Amino acid sequence: MRNVPLSLGVAAVVGLGALAAPARAAEPTTWYVEAGARSGDGSQDAPLGSLVEVEQLSAAGDRIVVLPAAQPLDGGIRLKPRQVLVGGWLTNTTTRLEGDAVRLADGAQVRAVRITDTRRGAIYGSDVSGVSVIGNDISGQNADCVPGFLIPPFNAPTNVPGVGIPISHGLQNGWAAIQVDAERRQDVTALIAGNEIHDADCGDGIDVRLSGDARGSVVIRANDVRMLRQGPDFQSLLAIGVQARDTAVVHATIDGNVQADLGNADDLNLITTGADSEGVFLNAVGPATLDAVVSENDYTNEEGIGGFSANGLEMVSMGRGARMSALVSDSTFSGAPGDLIEHGALGTDAVMTMRLVRVVAERSTGVGNTYLLPFNNGDCVLAGSLGARNIVRLVVRRSVLRNCANNGLSLGSNVVNGTGATTEVSADVRDSVITGNRGGNVGIRNFTRLGTLRFRMERTDLQRSKSLGSGVADFSAEDVGTTAQHTIDIGGGALASDGENCLRGGLLAANVVRYRVSARRNWWGRAGGPGPLRTLVVLGALDTGEPLATAPRAC
Repeated sequence: MRNVPLSLGVAAVVGLGALAAPARAAEPTTWYVEAGARSGDGSQDAPLGSLVEVEQLSAAGDRIVVLPAAQPLDGGIRLKPRQVLVGGWLTNTTTRLEGDAVRLADGAQVRAVRITDTRRGAIYGSDVSGVSVIGNDISGQNADCVPGFLIPPFNAPTNVPGVGIPISHGLQNGWAAIQVDAERRQDVTALIAGNEIHDADCGDGIDVRLSGDARGSVVIRANDVRMLRQGPDFQSLLAIGVQARDTAVVHATIDGNVQADLGNADDLNLITTGADSEGVFLNAVGPATLDAVVSENDYTNEEGIGGFSANGLEMVSMGRGARMSALVSDSTFSGAPGDLIEHGALGTDAVMTMRLVRVVAERSTGVGNTYLLPFNNGDCVLAGSLGARNIVRLVVRRSVLRNCANNGLSLGSNVVNGTGATTEVSADVRDSVITGNRGGNVGIRNFTRLGTLRFRMERTDLQRSKSLGSGVADFSAEDVGTTAQHTIDIGGGALASDGENCLRGGLLAANVVRYRVSARRNWWGRAGGPGPLRTLVVLGALDTGEPLATAPRAC
């Protein structure tokens, strides 16, 4: 047990002129606790019998070991700073700690613990720093269906210029298995790694929420989140969610995680039913800032469960003045009923950048083009502005967007939040494969006022679109509204594209409405450029000069 320091009275014995030796710091104690045990002294041979006992007796920095037992320890535990909780089986079916199994403190660690069927969360920390949650197995969290992560109110766009659908109460999620909140700490740090979270009817997986003036950095690494269902009173389900609100600043590293089979068994993949499930959800509510690095992520939904708004990765801004960036690399997203990757500015005055490097997005399973909505039609990647004065930028490098229910890549603007024009929408696509999609392979569409549109593409395969969705061609660019300045260069234009793209197959190779497109030095499936009736231009221009005589390497 703990070493007790010498009494401070010893210093008086040697006289006032002598320097007393400093008291020796107490060594951390290891406490043992076991469900069903007759309470002993907390040693391994005589463990304590309850979490309440070990909470009361232990001190900051101590180690708490939960011994294996045939039943879980119930009632929850509030850790002290720098404590380490290891092993065993926990639950909380009581109202203590609001139904959480573990409450974190600064520097606390929770490792290799099994946590089941808690009334609220499994592991929760508020305004904490230096916490580690590693290698735990969590199931059945939030049995009481307590509300947790809230996606704020917004207007969802339609395909009618300037007309939105108000989501007046926002979208409510259930409390997460592992959740970290902060609203005032300037030094929030958390490592959430190697956990398995599965089989819950009403709870998110991992949620991090910073608000107020909090600042923080979180690492979410090598977690496996699967078979979570959206509760009957909720409108959203997140495997991994990160949110910044007010003036908060968050940096998130999301690396090597798996999300699989999120949604309800009775989901019908229709607009009016089904879980709105997200693999990775990034949300900044202005003027907050959120920067994320997502790497080696694996999202799968092989059963196609979830509603029409089930997505693999969604990055969305709300409010006014949000700042967001995401680098997504070496990751795969497949099988969602909705868009696989969404990059959208729903609020106003936002600046958002997404960079996709070596990303595969494929085989969305949704209904395809609804003709009513510009989103969640089953695009591989969707990027755009839905609010005034936003700047939305997308970069795609060495990626594959294929065999989706609608377009491979959709880029657009329709201002339904705020008044005025979108400031800028831009994309730069190089060395990629965007093929075999049920709609068009690339579709650009502006519905309202847009200040600047820039699109550059080179060395990209756009063959074999089905051209049955919102695009009618391998490549489509349409201005239904008004664009003040635009440069669309897929070969030989002002943005210095090398061309060497492949455009053949589909109903049309290219469709242009009220835009000017430079499409020089490309392969159109034959020498001499596109054949008769292979392109459609309405009140615009399409320059197909210097066509390639043979297929380039991109094909």
